[in-house]
Amino acid sequence: MAYTPPVTFSAGTVLTAADVQSCQDDLRVYLHSGIVSGDIDPGTWIGTRHVQPPVFEPYSGVQHGVTGHQGGQRAAGDGARLTFCTRFLTGNGAASASGDWKRVPSTSFQVDIRRAATVAYHYWWEVECGPDDGASTQLPAIADRLVWIAPYVGNPSLKQLTAAQEAQNNPNGLRSSVPYGASRPHTFSASYCQTSGTVVSSASLGTTTVGLCFYSQIDRAAVVNWGISIEAFYL
Repeated sequence: MAYTPPVTFSAGTVLTAADVQSCQDDLRVYLHSGIVSGDIDPGTWIGTRHVQPPVFEPYSGVQHGVTGHQGGQRAAGDGARLTFCTRFLTGNGAASASGDWKRVPSTSFQVDIRRAATVAYHYWWEVECGPDDGASTQLPAIADRLVWIAPYVGNPSLKQLTAAQEAQNNPNGLRSSVPYGASRPHTFSASYCQTSGTVVSSASLGTTTVGLCFYSQIDRAAVVNWGISIEAFYL
C-alpha cells in the first residue's frame, strides 16, 4: 500500500517536534520494509538541470567533477606524451642546490577549495632515466646519478619528501647507430621506476595547486605516464 504520513499538515497547523518526528519514523519504517512497485513513478524523476557534468581537459587528461578530480596520462607508443625532468633546472644536480625542486611540466593542476577541508591526493607515475654519461666534477659517478620525484601541495617548496621516490640513471650511454636510443633498455638497467601513493593534507579556503616536482642529477629523465585522483572532505 502507498505510504501515508501519520500526521498531515494543513495551512495554519502548528508544527510540533513530536509530529514531525512521527512522520520521519513512519517513513523510515516504510523504506526499510520495502517500497511496493505501485508507489514507484516509472517516469523520469530527475532533470538534467540537477546534474553538473564533469569538465574534461584533453591536454592534461584530467576530469574535474563536483566531488573530486581524477585523470592523467596512460598511453604508449605514438600515444605517449612525455614530460621531462632535467638537472639543468636544479643547479646541475649540485649538492648545494638540493633544495631547489622544480615542477614536473604538465602534471600540476589547481583545485578551488570552498571552505576548510581535508584533501586526499592519490598519485602515480612512471619514469625512464637517462642515459646520462656526461663528464662532471660536481656530480656523482654516472651509475650513481639519481632523480627524485615527489608530490607537492601548494608549491614545490612544500614537497612531500616522505612520499618521494628516487630513480637511477641508465649508465650505459646511447647507441651510436640505428636504432638510436639507450644502449641497454631501461627495464634491464634499473633506470625505469613506477611509483604510487597517497598524501593527505589540510586545505584552507582558496585555490590550491597540487602536482609533481623533482630534483635531478640526470640530464634528462622522461616521465612517460602519470595519474592523479583527489578527494576533498569538508568537515
